[in-house]
Amino acid sequence: MKEGCVSDHLSVFEGEDVSGGKKPKAYSYLRFSTPEQMKGDSYRRQTKLAEAWASRNGVELDDGLAFHDLGVSAYRSRNSRSGALRHFLDAVEQGAIPSGSYLLVESLDRLSRDQILGAQGLFSLIIEAGITLVTLGDERVYSRDSINANPTELIVSILILMRAHEESQTKARRLKAAWAGKREKATTRPLTQRAPGWLRLDKEAGVFHVIPERAEVVRRIFEMALKGAGQHAIARQLNAEGVPCFGRGAFWHRSYIHKTLDNPAVVGTFVPHTLEFVDGKRQRKPQEPVEGYYPAIVDEDSFRRVQAQRLDTRGPVVRQGAKGVTSLFAGGLARCPDCGASMTRVMKGDVKRAGKPKLVCSGARAKAGCSYRSVPLEDVELAMVRGAGLLVAEAPSGDDSLDEMVIETEAAISALEDTAETLAEAISKTGTSPTLAAKLREVENELDEARRGLTDLQARQAIASGPLLRQKLKDLHRALTTEPLDRTMGNVLMRQLFSSVVVNFHKGDLELIWKNGQISHLIYAWPDEVRHPDDE
Repeated sequence: MKEGCVSDHLSVFEGEDVSGGKKPKAYSYLRFSTPEQMKGDSYRRQTKLAEAWASRNGVELDDGLAFHDLGVSAYRSRNSRSGALRHFLDAVEQGAIPSGSYLLVESLDRLSRDQILGAQGLFSLIIEAGITLVTLGDERVYSRDSINANPTELIVSILILMRAHEESQTKARRLKAAWAGKREKATTRPLTQRAPGWLRLDKEAGVFHVIPERAEVVRRIFEMALKGAGQHAIARQLNAEGVPCFGRGAFWHRSYIHKTLDNPAVVGTFVPHTLEFVDGKRQRKPQEPVEGYYPAIVDEDSFRRVQAQRLDTRGPVVRQGAKGVTSLFAGGLARCPDCGASMTRVMKGDVKRAGKPKLVCSGARAKAGCSYRSVPLEDVELAMVRGAGLLVAEAPSGDDSLDEMVIETEAAISALEDTAETLAEAISKTGTSPTLAAKLREVENELDEARRGLTDLQARQAIASGPLLRQKLKDLHRALTTEPLDRTMGNVLMRQLFSSVVVNFHKGDLELIWKNGQISHLIYAWPDEVRHPDDE
């Protein structure tokens, strides 16, 4: 047995621990990085080594507390952050595992393959807690007494941990390089066998083929979205018609419609991702898109318009009838000048004898204190048609409010990052603290949410200016000036461009409030032509 082995330590105890009475207990820690190793020899080998060592050295192996990280990597300390090893450390800190106990591992790389400071910190934490660490492969024993008596053991441990990290780092580099090579060849051969639901891979030929009936469903989903249909409405329509789902789903869900509308694969673009670790958390990072990777089934103009529509549309969902929306101002776009409530479309009389539709303040209809006024819907829609060209000319060049929101969000992210760094530093100095750890998790969650918000704001910021803004204005002009009036598309685009339209019946004009706060005016009637009918 090698120098510093456990027999030397047991001779001190003579079969008892320092507190007097019972033999010290040993706890086996098993870890391997891939679930496939469970099917091989790794689990059996590590278990037998622990049992044999405990039997040979007269130490009681506690089978009641099993600490197994099966299929868990130690490269970035996932096992010591949230795995079974973390549970062992917590049990030691709480006194459930007493000082003087043994932790049995096959080798130090089972504990950690992290960078040397983190790995050495974990090693020291275990030793400083009074736990004797035994590596079964070389039967080395590490304890406070042994390391203080022979500091060379500490150097040996550092060298072993450094080598473990370098091995994992080399494997990670090779894997990353292999995937980078595959991505470079992605335009000539498929990167993986995975394909969108409307495509199938011919493995022998190495090409994707379109499934015609499914591609037609995808194109229809985009057509419905461009006409203003919501994701729930699209899913309901497909389910009502009995359109078969892609894959194993029993029926269409809104989430699948969302993913389809958001998937650049429909225009043939593949976005590879790399897996990176930031502060111990896995994050998927998008790489440079590969155009032409898939066969395109939707034209790029339709895809771009749907993205603009989805990213920039806010506010209530517009309910559609069988013929689409019945007003350019649907979805709460029209507002009362007196109380700010929405103005809704109403019809007087029964269906057969109903007059022309009017816009009426919803607050007045609910008798919530606002005076009842009605405005002919035909008049305000005609004003929009006649003023289409003026609106295009007066359109703002961008959305200043979005710029301010981006700046504010970036500042909030910076402050949260500083807080997270301060908490992490405090934890590293003071050791594990449930309170600090909980606060750090809370801050990290806020940080993730803020970063997602920033991504959305930046996307909306890009859409609110430049070519996409000009395209939306062009589409609005076309929707307002075609015969017959395309109310559905016009409403979709108006909700993207305007935050509200105040129907000012006192002045007889429309106050169109752009997303950036700028206001345009269109006259729809002279003030004395405003209706003042009796209450309903």
